[in-house]
Amino acid sequence: MTLVAVIGSLNADLTLLVGRLPGPGETALSSAPGTVGFGGKGGNQAAAAAAFGADVVMIGRVGDDDVGRLIRADLEKRGIDGSGVRVTPGARSGGATIAVDPAGENLILVDPGANGQLSPGDIAPGLLDGAGAVLLQLEIPQPTVAAAVSMAAASTAAARVVLNPAPAVPLGPGLLAGVDVLVPNRAELALLAGSAPPSGLAATAELARRLPGDLDVVVTLGGDGALVVPRHGPAAHIAAPAVAAVDATGAGDCFCGTLAVSLAEGASLADAARVSVAAAALSVTAAGARGLLPGRAEAVSLAASLTVTPAGG
Repeated sequence: MTLVAVIGSLNADLTLLVGRLPGPGETALSSAPGTVGFGGKGGNQAAAAAAFGADVVMIGRVGDDDVGRLIRADLEKRGIDGSGVRVTPGARSGGATIAVDPAGENLILVDPGANGQLSPGDIAPGLLDGAGAVLLQLEIPQPTVAAAVSMAAASTAAARVVLNPAPAVPLGPGLLAGVDVLVPNRAELALLAGSAPPSGLAATAELARRLPGDLDVVVTLGGDGALVVPRHGPAAHIAAPAVAAVDATGAGDCFCGTLAVSLAEGASLADAARVSVAAAALSVTAAGARGLLPGRAEAVSLAASLTVTPAGG
């Protein structure tokens, strides 16, 4: 089986259903009892990759609390190798509070907890050996991300290094040099390019091409699917299928986990993005960041109905 290494955050999530997302200074009451589940972009992406059929090794940190033990047990239950998850003495595990409105849109507040202590020294090079893809996000310290990118290039030359630059923060100089595939949403792309968010597909493709480094870019567009901007060749748009959205939390993570597996298996960028759009669309039909993580058969079946169209740029 294909091996994917995921380096990132592990959280426990409290999800609250609200009539509408609160604005600044507003208080919103939950319309139902809150639910607790597991999240963190790293954990979500590892879970999605495992559901799609890859062997997955997770590298991260949890606290020495009951939450940390439950997080590690959940990884094991999903068949994820948690040998790279360190326990941080005296620290609490990461957590998030998520508000979800009736349309499935969300607002998320994250307490990094032990995730903030993940260091370059926590990444044992042997855990990356044989990986077809190394997948990272930005809910862990950026110096650790930068070190992991360099380490991945040095220890496993065949691996595709995939970076989901979320949450949106400026990147240190040179970090993108070792990245093969960048997966931002429109807001994250705009921040990295130092521009206002693009308004159309052609403008989005043009902005992606301004980024430093020789890398492929896949821009996630929420309900509009994804825009594939390869380092060489024209951009292409993949429209999302119509689904009954319940909760968009974790949809981008499902996309990234599926994309990393497909790329590790040798799929083209467009084909990998198409099956990832399908997987993400299926994921929003259930509540929770990992409420529905589609298996390979259902994602591939839905992806067959999606078309790839030129997008300019």
